Amino acid sequence: MTINVFAFLLQEHVGRLWPSPVNWLLVIAVIIPTTALCRRVGTDPASAPAVRRYWRTAEVGTVLFIVVISLRILSELGAGTWFLPASVVLHVIAGLVLTWPLVGLPFSARDRARKVGVWLDLGTLSGAAGLLIWHFVASEQFIGGQVTLPRVVAAVVIMGAGLNLVYLGAKVVLAGVETFARRGLYWIGASALIGALGSAISFLHPYQPQGNLLVLVLPFAAYAAAVGARVQVVETATQARRAPRGYSLMPYVAIATVDAMVVYHNVWDTGDGLLIDGVAVVLTALVVIRQLIAFRQNDALLARIGLQEKRFRHEATHDALTGLANRTLFNERVTAAANDAGPDELVSIVLIDLDDFKIVNDTLGHATGDALLVHVAERMQAAVRSADTVARLGGDEFAILFKGVEGTDVEGTLTRIAAALLAPALIDGEPMTVRASFGVVDGRSGDDAGDLMRRADIAMYEAKERGEGGYERYQPGMETRGAERSRRAAALRAAILEDQLVVFFQPVVTLPDGRITGAEALVRWQHPIEGLLGPGAFIDVAEQTGLIVPLGTWVLRAATREAASWPGELTVAVNVSARQLGDAGFPAVVAAALRESGLPPHRLTVEITESVAVGGGATTENLQGLRDLGVRLSLDDFGTGASTLSLLATCPVHQIKLDRSFIPDGGSDAIADAVLRMARAFALEAVAEGVETAEQAARLTRLGYERAQGFHFARPMSAAALRERLETAAAVAAR
Repeated sequence: MTINVFAFLLQEHVGRLWPSPVNWLLVIAVIIPTTALCRRVGTDPASAPAVRRYWRTAEVGTVLFIVVISLRILSELGAGTWFLPASVVLHVIAGLVLTWPLVGLPFSARDRARKVGVWLDLGTLSGAAGLLIWHFVASEQFIGGQVTLPRVVAAVVIMGAGLNLVYLGAKVVLAGVETFARRGLYWIGASALIGALGSAISFLHPYQPQGNLLVLVLPFAAYAAAVGARVQVVETATQARRAPRGYSLMPYVAIATVDAMVVYHNVWDTGDGLLIDGVAVVLTALVVIRQLIAFRQNDALLARIGLQEKRFRHEATHDALTGLANRTLFNERVTAAANDAGPDELVSIVLIDLDDFKIVNDTLGHATGDALLVHVAERMQAAVRSADTVARLGGDEFAILFKGVEGTDVEGTLTRIAAALLAPALIDGEPMTVRASFGVVDGRSGDDAGDLMRRADIAMYEAKERGEGGYERYQPGMETRGAERSRRAAALRAAILEDQLVVFFQPVVTLPDGRITGAEALVRWQHPIEGLLGPGAFIDVAEQTGLIVPLGTWVLRAATREAASWPGELTVAVNVSARQLGDAGFPAVVAAALRESGLPPHRLTVEITESVAVGGGATTENLQGLRDLGVRLSLDDFGTGASTLSLLATCPVHQIKLDRSFIPDGGSDAIADAVLRMARAFALEAVAEGVETAEQAARLTRLGYERAQGFHFARPMSAAALRERLETAAAVAAR
């Protein structure tokens, strides 16, 4: 291309250097590489289908131009008079082929306001471009006052071609096609502008250079198209994409250009000042309208941003489930309240934990648990003042901030909340009540918010330790008891890992002869310092920390291993917690313990409480899974929980154990008798536990009980002591 330009300019000054066809051959030499690049993009499988279609069309256009130039060469060689007209017609067709795909490019604007803005930008640009084309090109047709039909047609064609090119250029700049390389589109637009406008001028402008202007125009157009193709190849290979600009400089460039024309007219009096001033006024009006639309768009955008920021702030500071303040917002308000409180003003913080809430999730499912949390949040919010802050800190932990409220008023509010939570509510079709433990701490101006939260947490755990709900106010020294709980939990975790636990067994006997039929496994902790500890010293800690699950698994495996060595059909009973039974993999844990020990499934009895049995969800599935294994199921402490006839009808148990509180001891034996009758009605085995005297054993025998356990028959004993007792009983029976 450089040789072509240099040769054209040199010939304009010194005359023809070689025959005219040589100039056209140089043009073909520039177009051929462009055709090759177009073909490369058009057949590149990495490019999008729309991109390949465009460049295949461009390839057709460049090939047509090679044909056009070939016809020009034949015409200048005198091969025939029809070659020149044919080349002109084919030239127009080739130009349409190259520019037509640009017409189909969609604008990036999607909503109505943006589309109006785009068209206003186009109008502004078209007005400025039309003025420039008229003043510097089309009006040249009428110099000297000659107005003829050919000159009018030429001016119209030049104006039409120029405005069409402006439209195509705007399409390139504002196109919303992500698959095209945007810089490539700019080069394509430049190619169309150079080729089409240069061709129109070369055909129609009255003043022409000595050589054919197309010899200069076409190489530049071909070069721009080649660069566009190359950019597309590179950006397709690197997956490079530029974000579209959020605004357009076109209307401002157009106004600046027309303003320059106004200045130019006023300085040199070009003769078409009225036209220039009129266009300037119209374009200014278009830009003003465009700015008004942009202002409305900006206002709407700012409003949306404001709403989004408000929503994001709310989401960042509020719990998504309950709508209460979250931990972040609560801490902020505690800090602000402590800093802003007056000298004698109290700031009270209450931390609240729902007792046994995990059982709800484990047995009824998380959806029911979430519904219960929403219910709790509503009850708490309804019980406090609008100035108080109720927050959900996470899980089943809530908090309340009172400012300027006396201690007795805080306690009264907590009493109302506790009563409201204990009032039955229908949650997902299930009547439910909630018991909560409250930890209260009072602070004053200048107190550290973190210290206040820590003390409230300590007080809450003190309330929870009592196991009966209610509130506990922080007192100095509570940290020591909390630290002791933490140490106990750590020691228990080590005890499980280091086999410091032992299993004792309390026999279950027949009435009235006292023959052993099995035993209940009871865990003990052989503490290296404190000695042998009963379950009361560590079971609560295990429940609170979740250690009850590995603890229960250890007891299950140890009990089944020991029972496998017992003679005959003696059974072993193992107590299971709600957390264990709520685990979907619990039947597999039991199956593994049976498999490792070799104990037949029917010799294992899993004991559960009534509150666990009514759990539903995963608990019900696990109970059925245990029954399918062949394991026996027993309802422990029967009569103290949610005892109903429907429970016995639906819960797949084999046995019920009468709670020790109903064992007849000189009073009425009506409850013991009723429980036995229910057991027989449902074909269940009845066992009386907690039998401590011969009189109790005799009365149970008269009622018809056939199984019992308690201190009257035997206290819990080590595995070795039980084996010795079994051997003695076997020797006596053999005599």
